[in-house]
Amino acid sequence: MFCRPYLKTIHIRIICVLIISLLFLYNIYFFSSISEYLSASQKPLISCYFEDKLPNSLLELNPLEVDRNSIFFIETSCKHKNGINLNLRQGCAIESAAKLNPNLKVFVLFVSPTFINNKSDVIKRLDMYSNVNFRHINFVNYSLKTPLQDFVTSNTIFTSHWPVSHTSDLLRFLTLWKFGGTYMDLDVVLMKSLEGITNFASVESNTSVASLILNFGYDDIGKTIANIAVNDFAKNYQGNNWGYNGPGVITRALMKICNTRVITNMNKQNCKGFMVYGQEAFCPIAWTDWALYFNSTTSAKVMNAIENSMGIHVWNLHSKHTPIIVGSKQPYGLVAQKYCPDIFSSAKDIF
Repeated sequence: MFCRPYLKTIHIRIICVLIISLLFLYNIYFFSSISEYLSASQKPLISCYFEDKLPNSLLELNPLEVDRNSIFFIETSCKHKNGINLNLRQGCAIESAAKLNPNLKVFVLFVSPTFINNKSDVIKRLDMYSNVNFRHINFVNYSLKTPLQDFVTSNTIFTSHWPVSHTSDLLRFLTLWKFGGTYMDLDVVLMKSLEGITNFASVESNTSVASLILNFGYDDIGKTIANIAVNDFAKNYQGNNWGYNGPGVITRALMKICNTRVITNMNKQNCKGFMVYGQEAFCPIAWTDWALYFNSTTSAKVMNAIENSMGIHVWNLHSKHTPIIVGSKQPYGLVAQKYCPDIFSSAKDIF
């Protein structure tokens, strides 16, 4: 009689431990299954990387045609079954770079083995710039004999929750490792020439250096940072972390080069000649305030804030569905009208 309450307590404890253990095991299984499902569901988004080229496919990028300090854009989606499919805003980014840098080659690289669609008005307008070149790169072949070869051939990119974006991260660092020059995102509008400027990046926040525009030179410092970046990507890749493989890579690389973990201490002197521009250079409007680029009411204030910027990043991830009304005072539209006039003029009502 005396022992019964004690036995009941033991039984309850055992039952509780069993329930907790089962819940723990279930959570492991459930979340690993979700992770596997997410990864598997993303695979079709990059299936075109492994398709055969057609007879009319874009020319393969020839390393011999790449000049020093060329400018690179990289399109990693598979939305090109019917030919190159660039929207107006992507075209604007390319035109701004080509127009402001007439002496530099501009390469628009497609991972999809696509072809030029003669019906595309955006492509026709970009073709007017003799320094714009559309090229294909084979995802696997492009990585051969580089520090990212094993990563690419292992198909690790398939484990990403955002394979299109993470492939873009991979290819920007790999391209600059191979050729040097400048990489730009397709949602950056350039406002000043880059000719004569090498070895630079730009801050996007107090805790992060941006990977939306990067220049690695042919000199020792440029090559050193490129080596650190590609090896960091291969070693530390995280498929379930959006920014770890892009801004995270260049931030960690510069922490090593500049010997500091404080972003505001990254300057040309501390970083061995590598320039880290402040947020005002390319990110005068933070991602949390992206809507300001689309707000006519505060247009004067925003235009004043970006007056001395080298370019603007319009945070396409957040802003892609927000319209620019042609003829409005929306800041993004005003910038586009000035720096990509041919593309902007082709917009009828909405840019």
